[in-house]
Amino acid sequence: MGLVTLHKARGVPVKQPVCAICVDRTRGKTRLVKLTYGVAVQLCEGHASDEFLTRRGGRDVVVTLMRIWQANGCLTSARHKALDAHLARLAGPPPRAKQGSYAWPGVRQAAERLFARGVPQPWSPGGSPAPSSATPNHPATAPSPAGTDRRWLTTGTAAALPP
Repeated sequence: MGLVTLHKARGVPVKQPVCAICVDRTRGKTRLVKLTYGVAVQLCEGHASDEFLTRRGGRDVVVTLMRIWQANGCLTSARHKALDAHLARLAGPPPRAKQGSYAWPGVRQAAERLFARGVPQPWSPGGSPAPSSATPNHPATAPSPAGTDRRWLTTGTAAALPP
């Protein structure tokens, strides 16, 4: 049995480019799929489908094209960036920053321990002002707003903590 070549291959389209992934097994029409960074690749209908391009978060097409281009010595930085951009586009936006007291859990946990011990708060009768050692510009050590303290106290999480 001879090695597979595209020369005189049966059933392979001769009037159009072959699929970059199927190569000698290309059947049907191919189309140009444009990626970012000026990178475009000819793919058959199956490989150009949204289902294949987005399968497993885009990792299938990215690994396949990367290995093909590496094997052929043509994995350029633009192609690498285009593959990375494809993955990033499918990954979605980065997670949002935590809001309010969830952004500084250390202060919240310390406040909940104080609430569990029954220490009076600045906003409660007989409470004392925030300690002067707190750095107001750093959210991890800044005193929390009175509304946040009240919410922590009323949610019941403070009572469930050990003293």
